[in-house]
Amino acid sequence: MHMNEEGEFEPVPQGPTHYHGDTVRALFLTAAALVFATRFIGTELPFTFGAQMLLILTLVITAGITNPAQKAIHYVNMLVSVAGTLTFGSLAFSRIETSEALFSGEGLIVLIAFLFLAALYFSTRTVRGLSVPHVRIGSRL
Repeated sequence: MHMNEEGEFEPVPQGPTHYHGDTVRALFLTAAALVFATRFIGTELPFTFGAQMLLILTLVITAGITNPAQKAIHYVNMLVSVAGTLTFGSLAFSRIETSEALFSGEGLIVLIAFLFLAALYFSTRTVRGLSVPHVRIGSRL
């Protein structure tokens, strides 16, 4: 409860329940930090240094632009998440064959794939909430 301008108490307004941009932002920043860390812990990615930096910059910039007022960025987030899930998921499937490999430096690739998969889920929920006209923002559908 909070007090309104007339001095009356009213329920605290909740934000749109279908907006998950803050979660996607956190997932993208975490993935960017982990991709950056792979250069220092010996996990080799099949990308050139320039491609890795471009990926990191793409994740950080899209995270920084993400906000509830701009619908287009949520579609971009979804596309970045799909690309990341496909890239790091297929890389994980091709490299991780044993539990020992999972808990080695190569396991970081699986973690990055999971981050992109979670970002895909939350960005898809946001796009769904923004694109379904009969769902009022703030509903729990």
